[in-house]
Amino acid sequence: MTASAPAASPSASGSTAHLSTAELKRVLLKKTDMPQGWESIVDTQRDDHESGPSDCERLMAQSNPGSGVYPVLAAASITARDPAPGGKSYALVGSNLTSLSADDAKRSIPAIRDLLPRCVDQQVTTDEFSGRFTARAVEWPSLGEETMALEFVTRADTGQAWVHSIVLVRVGTTLIRVVRVNLTGTTPQHPDEALVRKQVEQVVAGPN
Repeated sequence: MTASAPAASPSASGSTAHLSTAELKRVLLKKTDMPQGWESIVDTQRDDHESGPSDCERLMAQSNPGSGVYPVLAAASITARDPAPGGKSYALVGSNLTSLSADDAKRSIPAIRDLLPRCVDQQVTTDEFSGRFTARAVEWPSLGEETMALEFVTRADTGQAWVHSIVLVRVGTTLIRVVRVNLTGTTPQHPDEALVRKQVEQVVAGPN
């Protein structure tokens, strides 16, 4: 986890103005940027969690601004899946761009950093799920104005297990979230660094 000097200075549009949904779509990664052979899908909503009572549930919600933790001013996303027989998926990769207020954007990554140590092998039971969660920070090159990377492992009581590898980068009031989900176990499959860098560079450059 790093939060050092930015790799590139955000453009005026990226740092002083909220990008609209149309503008976010113009700087969002395209289907051709996804791994070769993967299928583009609208959205799985698999990792959209409402903020619950446990630290791990709050952490997962904080790491996904679309979960309702913050008022979203605009958003755009793309998701692709590694197809498996029978219409299932081996893995997912996606990018989410969210425009937040200046205050919410600045507090988003520090809030995740504060919650992270509290989510260690925690049992969570709700009406729809019962299992254990654990999360940890991972090293990632510093990008944008703030960068954080983490792995979020879910082990259901039914025996199913999967892991989210999430990279968060803030560019002005835009929060970039690039995630790769391994749906077949708990071995982390991190987003490709070149893919993350490309997404950050496009946001920094701003909509054309």
